[in-house]
Amino acid sequence: METIINGVTLLSPITANNETARRNIDAVVEFFSLYLKDKERFYSLWVEENPAVITPYVTGDIGNIQVTAHEGWDAVKAFWDPIHDDMHGKFDWYIDEVIAGEDPNVIITRTHSDVDVQADGVFGGVHPTYQGRYVQIFRFTDGKVKAFEEYFDTAQLASAYGG
Repeated sequence: METIINGVTLLSPITANNETARRNIDAVVEFFSLYLKDKERFYSLWVEENPAVITPYVTGDIGNIQVTAHEGWDAVKAFWDPIHDDMHGKFDWYIDEVIAGEDPNVIITRTHSDVDVQADGVFGGVHPTYQGRYVQIFRFTDGKVKAFEEYFDTAQLASAYGG
């Protein structure tokens, strides 16, 4: 079953029965729908104090993926601002599966993307075109994203960015 919500394609039904998990899943869908589109609304989905982005894989080839934990607003914005400000084009998200575990404030997604962007700034003016596959872990506090952790194929990313 395929459902499109605000430009994000859901490829499996969302089966969480817990109301907190459902609200958090709605925030995850909104997170992906705002990607490269509305930076201020995107940031409004996050907690006010000490948000975090965790990138378990790092590369010196990509300017904003050089440390594993981006903690606090300055670090989180240093990670997301180049994506929102310097990438232009198509970055379509497909949510293959949403997994809400025992803790309704932890939502895991398996996703894939279809990317064709011009990436300037820290990305060096490249034009990556690729289809990525990811596993993301979202942690919520009071309905806001506290932490975003992402696993992906780093060889594919390096290849797309000319690495």
